[in-house]
Amino acid sequence: MPTLAIARPSAQQVQPADLPRLPPCVVSRSTLLQRLLCSESRLRLLCAPAGTGKSVLLGQCARQTPTAIERVWLDLGGRSLTPLQFCKRLAKALQVSLDDADETALLERLHERAGRLWIFIDDYPRQADDALDACFDRLFAAAPASVTWWVASRRTPAWNLPRLLLQGDLLEIEGGELALDEDRLSELLAELHIELADDCRQLLLQRSEGWLAAIRLLLLDADEAALRQRLQDGCPLLRDYVQHEVLAELDDELRSHLHALALLPRFSAALCEHLLEGSGNDLLAKLQRRQLFVRSLDSSGTWFRLWRPLAEVLRRLPGAPLPAAIHVRACQWFAQRGDIREAVEHALQAGQVEVAVNYLQRFDQEQLLQGHSVAQLLQWREELPAWLFGSSPRLIVLQAWALIICARFDEARTCMQGLAHFMPQPDARRQRKLIAHWQALMGVLARQCGRRDARLHCQEALPMLDESSWSQRVLCYQALAQQHMAEQALSQAKQALDQGLHLARRHGSLIFEALLNTDHCLLLQMLGETERAAELAEQSLAFLREHCNHSPVLGRLLLLRASLLARQGLDEAAQQAYRQGLQEAERCEDAYTISGYLGLLELAEVRGDLDEAHQWLQKAERVMQWSHVPEVRYRGVLQLHAGRLLLRQGQNERARELFAQTLQQLQQRQQLAPSEFYDLLPRLRRYLAISDLLLGHHAAGEHALQLLLEECQLAGHRSMACECRFALAEGLLLQGRQEQADALLQQALGEARQLRLLRPVEELRQRQEHWLKRLLPGEAAHDLHRRLLQPAPALDEPASAGTALLSSRELVVLQLIAQGCSNQEIADRLFISLHTVKTHARRINVKLGVQRRTQAVAMAKAQGLMGG
Repeated sequence: MPTLAIARPSAQQVQPADLPRLPPCVVSRSTLLQRLLCSESRLRLLCAPAGTGKSVLLGQCARQTPTAIERVWLDLGGRSLTPLQFCKRLAKALQVSLDDADETALLERLHERAGRLWIFIDDYPRQADDALDACFDRLFAAAPASVTWWVASRRTPAWNLPRLLLQGDLLEIEGGELALDEDRLSELLAELHIELADDCRQLLLQRSEGWLAAIRLLLLDADEAALRQRLQDGCPLLRDYVQHEVLAELDDELRSHLHALALLPRFSAALCEHLLEGSGNDLLAKLQRRQLFVRSLDSSGTWFRLWRPLAEVLRRLPGAPLPAAIHVRACQWFAQRGDIREAVEHALQAGQVEVAVNYLQRFDQEQLLQGHSVAQLLQWREELPAWLFGSSPRLIVLQAWALIICARFDEARTCMQGLAHFMPQPDARRQRKLIAHWQALMGVLARQCGRRDARLHCQEALPMLDESSWSQRVLCYQALAQQHMAEQALSQAKQALDQGLHLARRHGSLIFEALLNTDHCLLLQMLGETERAAELAEQSLAFLREHCNHSPVLGRLLLLRASLLARQGLDEAAQQAYRQGLQEAERCEDAYTISGYLGLLELAEVRGDLDEAHQWLQKAERVMQWSHVPEVRYRGVLQLHAGRLLLRQGQNERARELFAQTLQQLQQRQQLAPSEFYDLLPRLRRYLAISDLLLGHHAAGEHALQLLLEECQLAGHRSMACECRFALAEGLLLQGRQEQADALLQQALGEARQLRLLRPVEELRQRQEHWLKRLLPGEAAHDLHRRLLQPAPALDEPASAGTALLSSRELVVLQLIAQGCSNQEIADRLFISLHTVKTHARRINVKLGVQRRTQAVAMAKAQGLMGG
């Protein structure tokens, strides 16, 4: 049966006599059409499942055959053919005598023809046939270069496709490329005069995965309400189509296997071997050859799933294996490999709740930080009986950690009270261990809430936690480091992070090392070591991505990288990184999403779009409330940003009131800054002082800033100290002390250049642009960061444009790239790791706004960063 086309009645079209009729109206495939027509490959293969529109696309290409090229169309109808039968069909289409219908004679006739020839073969035989495929392979290899072959097939023929790709002789279009996207779906709906709400449109696209046949059958004679019902309950027409066009051609064994795979969210060859008694590798090969709607889930080709619409139809068809049996075997397989989350999920699908709870006992803190485990665990907590999750101390502790990660602190505290039911323990050792787990939880919870007793709980827990509880010890060290940062005790914070890092590495935990590095980067940022912080963030991201597709830690690192890019004025790259980080954090239900919203707020503020900035502020508050995050985690930070926006609007009195009120509330409650925003209190003090300066309270503002500057210098908080100098310089300017203001501003600019810190300069520019322009003549306001981020020259050498954007190490790396050195050669020459070279290369590309090494070299030469 020809591939299903999408159509509605319209004006009669002119149809070439030698081609099958096209529907009156089809979905345009202009990009694919041009790609096929402009290709120089001798074989253009459309290899996709039934109902994807490949026959229609092939017909569109045939209709655009140039007049100077001869065209032949051959529809094989998917039926099996012997090599001789195929040659006869081809000979008839070529109008060659049937007496010359073997391979040799066909090739002779093809070589005798003058001019170019396009041969279109639609619906190539669907059943695997090595003899037929070998015949075509020989014909193609021996045919003259003037012949171009166009083939549409539901299966991947056993041709030497890798060789053809290497030779440049093959262009292959697969099923995923034929799937409808949002634009094509909108075009189809317009042609069919169907209007759908945005959510219904998105649901249709998601559930159909762009499968043309599924979309058309779901839409047939349906309004929006009927469509929603079909998406929920299934579509009889789509079920019949799948039975006739997909399943009818399969043998009983393959149909049974497809039914089993439809029950699984993902499968691999090894899992199939376990489930289907030794036919896993062979099954995957068959599915891939037949193009039976298999989607790859990773770049290594290990994990796969069926297309959603096909899987949903299969699950509703009679003859499927019992779901419980499949899920039990899958549960056993995942459990044997230590994948507890999926083992639990399959146990629950099999209805074996007790087995699921038993596997949950094996969950640990490290697994909570991988994938969507936190969200999944809390979903199970909502769906299963409460007594199950309170049936053991280990499950209570596990829930509490998950709730803390999501910043649901009140629920975590209530959950932890359940540990009292298991005291006293049968012996002293287990009693000490249970108390230590409670202390660790209390310490981390207190830290997240900004309470000062966090340190005491963590210090008491650490000596009581044994080696088997190493992950809780790492979290205690992290909480201690965060507490020290919030207290501006930065050297002590470094010691605690080093202890946690040593422990994580000793146990080979990449996820905990990356978790600690998020705070290490923030510490480096406070210390003024922005370059090192950026390198550490990039390194951690690269290592984590090699082992983990999704994680709350991955989201935090992405958001942190965005913040570091924004600090250096690389706003476009920061915008993209913030959105990536937000997507990951939201997917994992991590409370660190707030930093993404606030980062986007700051970027909007820099652009001068205060309306958008206010929208991000409001969204941050809404999301925190929807996620049941206590106000202690975010209220002070939101008020700080609200005050900054008031200052930007010139509402200095209101801003001062908000800063003073927020600072007073935190001090009265003796509350420290929440995690991630460790300099909240000094930042509030700085903005309160700036408000005083702008309101004319010069003495009070200057005194407060001088005091804060001295505290920051003593603590080693160089970034905040630099920001204080900018504010003090502005205060001197407002008092008319021009010479002193100029001198202090020059000092602050020098520090900002050294620290690669742009934000306080941008903030000052918004209020005192003329002053900055006078001190930095010839600089356009939007180019300020190029001059600012230029490192100060040594005393014995002139300033060079070559350091305007790139660090000295990055310039060295770029020069070696320009010389044609590979990454490994650069690593060997500079005595650094290969990963560090890649990190430098990525940062060079980001700073120069390019994608490839060659572009970076060209851009650097064009901007005078290196010699031509």
